[in-house]
Amino acid sequence: MALPRYPGEGPRDLSKPLEQVRVLIDARTAGQRLDLALAAILTWRSRSSIVRMIDKGMVRLEGRVVPPSRKVRVGDTIEVDVPQDPVPQPRTDENFELPILFEDKWMIAVDKPPGMAVHPSGRHLTGTLIHELHRRYRRPEDPEHDVVPRLLHRIDLETSGVVAVGLDEHFHHQVRKQFEDRLVQKGYLAVVHGCPDKLEGRIDFGIRPDKGSAVRLKLTTCEPGLGQSAITNYRVVRSNEQFSLVEVRPETGRTHQIRVHMQAIGCPLVGDKLYGADEQLFLHGIAGELSDADREALVLDRHALHSHTLTFFHPCRDREVTIEAPLPREFAKLVPVSDT
Repeated sequence: MALPRYPGEGPRDLSKPLEQVRVLIDARTAGQRLDLALAAILTWRSRSSIVRMIDKGMVRLEGRVVPPSRKVRVGDTIEVDVPQDPVPQPRTDENFELPILFEDKWMIAVDKPPGMAVHPSGRHLTGTLIHELHRRYRRPEDPEHDVVPRLLHRIDLETSGVVAVGLDEHFHHQVRKQFEDRLVQKGYLAVVHGCPDKLEGRIDFGIRPDKGSAVRLKLTTCEPGLGQSAITNYRVVRSNEQFSLVEVRPETGRTHQIRVHMQAIGCPLVGDKLYGADEQLFLHGIAGELSDADREALVLDRHALHSHTLTFFHPCRDREVTIEAPLPREFAKLVPVSDT
């Protein structure tokens, strides 16, 4: 869940540490205790940590410090002083540069590395892609040159590759609508275990929650017409005895769609802790308890999915644009060209 934005507030300047969050209570949390309401909104913090913040006077309800048990009402404003990390964090902008794939005055596209979140949420409140872009473009003290980067789409934490970001509000609105209307063509590259029976095909399975899994966010396939409709087209680029490099073009954009569909045809993604051979690897990973045997079974520390191409109509250049991120080296090592 992303950080909540208070009505009327402009875009946050993520080039600076987050010092305060303002929350407006609506009908979903009205009537709850203050600590419970905040735990439902600030999902990255535990209830016990929120209680400690309230006790330290770091939370104010309508400008006053109140006990955790105070009930909140619709329209109440809560101000939260965000605890600052006492250990100075390294400035990632000083020792890391995002590979730029395309840039003009209206947008930028970068090759996001695996392990970097695209925006603040959950445990990832700093060091995200959008933080890096804010450091590059934001100039709040110079309004004439202040540029607010806005994500046009998102990819998962472990997925690498093309991410496009608008630098102009009107451009962002126009291209974002292309994404919403499914007019943008997305191409992915994946390394999977084994090789599909058919070297080219169309996967048409519905997707729904996997009620038999110990992991709440896990999904599974179902017959078309049940669950959410999802269609994935794939083509095997090359294979060897263990793995295949597969080009994937989803027609729909369901959560975990490519990973769920490739597992459904017997070829799960290499490195996929959730949809691979054993979902316990996902639980081990979340707990930070992956063993050497776990890592050997995974082959890669992240799932082998790469946002390879993005094609859309650039309204300010009046032409179609295709942006491409090169094949990651670790993918090429698993399925080298010589194995074709």
